[in-house]
Amino acid sequence: MSHRNRWAPLSAAVAFAAVGTLLLSGCSGSAKPSAASGASGGSGSPSASAGASTSGGSATGSSKVVVSPTASTGVSPAKPITVTASAGAKVTAVSLTHGSKTVAGSLSADGSHWTSTGSLAYGTKYTLKVTSGGTTTTKTFSTLKPKKTMSAGLEANKLLGLKNGGTYGVGQIIMVYFPHPIPTSARAGIEKAMPVSVNGSDPGRWHWVDSQHVDYRGEKYWKTGTTLSIKANLVGVKLGNGYYGKSNRHATIHIGASHILIANNKTHRMKLYINGKLTKTIKVSMGMGGSTKGANGQSVNYWTRSGPHIVINKTPTTTMSSASYGVTDKHSRFYYAPETVKDTVRISYSGEFVHLRDWTVGDIGVRNSSHGCINVGIDYAPYLYHLLIPGDIVDVTGTPVKVGFANTQADWEVPWKDWN
Repeated sequence: MSHRNRWAPLSAAVAFAAVGTLLLSGCSGSAKPSAASGASGGSGSPSASAGASTSGGSATGSSKVVVSPTASTGVSPAKPITVTASAGAKVTAVSLTHGSKTVAGSLSADGSHWTSTGSLAYGTKYTLKVTSGGTTTTKTFSTLKPKKTMSAGLEANKLLGLKNGGTYGVGQIIMVYFPHPIPTSARAGIEKAMPVSVNGSDPGRWHWVDSQHVDYRGEKYWKTGTTLSIKANLVGVKLGNGYYGKSNRHATIHIGASHILIANNKTHRMKLYINGKLTKTIKVSMGMGGSTKGANGQSVNYWTRSGPHIVINKTPTTTMSSASYGVTDKHSRFYYAPETVKDTVRISYSGEFVHLRDWTVGDIGVRNSSHGCINVGIDYAPYLYHLLIPGDIVDVTGTPVKVGFANTQADWEVPWKDWN
């Protein structure tokens, strides 16, 4: 086999996020995006079921206890229910229930304040009982019932869900994907409803990549040992265009050892740093450069893109072909039939991989002859395959084409001053 690399279908990545005409190309492997579910139920503005107050208002009584919110219908599940005592009064017991289920809450030590900590549901009638000064007062209320709701996917990347309790590399981002566009006016409220706790590194912030996709990262790569916890509390939150958040999503992840690869297109070498220490220098063959036209007239180029790539996933083998990126003409020098490639570590959606090259091994460390992947010999490919995990960094230097969100997790290419 001559100087060639292997590719595979782009359909999974395109189905997840429309990338339009493919302008940049690497080796491509078949993959399934993680599902970001959404639900809709008609149109129009939210309505609420009715509720009644047995205490005639806000459960105050003679003990000067105030309940918030005061409304009996259309209460937002996004806001906690609070009970506050004043003028020397003291709350001794509170229960918030719907049917046989109790909503958790926290009472201050001095009895002056109670706040619900459990989640409220849409279109549900609740009963609140407050005991103060030997008197128990009851209030009922109902939450709003929106006609349109939308779920948000909590993702590690477009092909992999964020695993609660999982361990990731120092470059891992937290990605939230919405199945429908979010207007600019709703984004600040959404960010406020998605706090991220960072233990071990400086905190990060959210950045809207597009109208359906918001990512969270820090100014620098996370430190090994960092724990990140996200609480996407979107129930009751307005998402714009009549939509409300459908469900809450929580996850905690841990940052493992630092694995950073720096691949130099000009020297044909890739340096591996583990926990900041240069551990290995590896011979590689990268994208050959140049371009061609696909079957639909799309431009396809053969550079490995410069910039920090985030490891997306890995599989022992991947079937790749030129048809996956639109080159179907068997007379083209870029054409090749489907083939199986080993030790494949995906670093872009459009098909850049770090993988074993066990054909034309004379190119490795000498010349760039792949279709965009980083080819490694048998001495290091299995080692890298077992070492690398999602979130690790593969930083490419020396090529004229940059990483971009159309086909890569390009989060670390964006300057911090623009990450807002």
